[in-house]
Amino acid sequence: MKGLDVRSVVTDSVTSEHRFVRWWRKENDFVDYDLLDRFLENLSPNEEIGGIELLTMDQMLNEVKRITGNRLTVTHRESGDALKWVHEGKTGEQTKECILTPEMLLNIYDTETRGNPIC
Repeated sequence: MKGLDVRSVVTDSVTSEHRFVRWWRKENDFVDYDLLDRFLENLSPNEEIGGIELLTMDQMLNEVKRITGNRLTVTHRESGDALKWVHEGKTGEQTKECILTPEMLLNIYDTETRGNPIC
């Protein structure tokens, strides 16, 4: 599928709930996740894409939880949902607490996978 076709599929399928895209190359050897807006912004019309799947916040949160295991917890607060993420930092184990946002979920995913897409 060319980038132009992908853009058309996204436009026809997207809802206000979709924040992420899961995409893969036509060789099916590469799976990655990105923010939907950023993916579309960087997509060139002639780029070859094997396929895409639109994801909601809940679906991406489930994927990040799959990667992090019990090191990621979600706390529901009056001001909004928050994340507590325990991970290995440069100086040992670190705990980060932050607001649950699409950008933060993708940041955690990329950190956990070391920026390498998962097959």
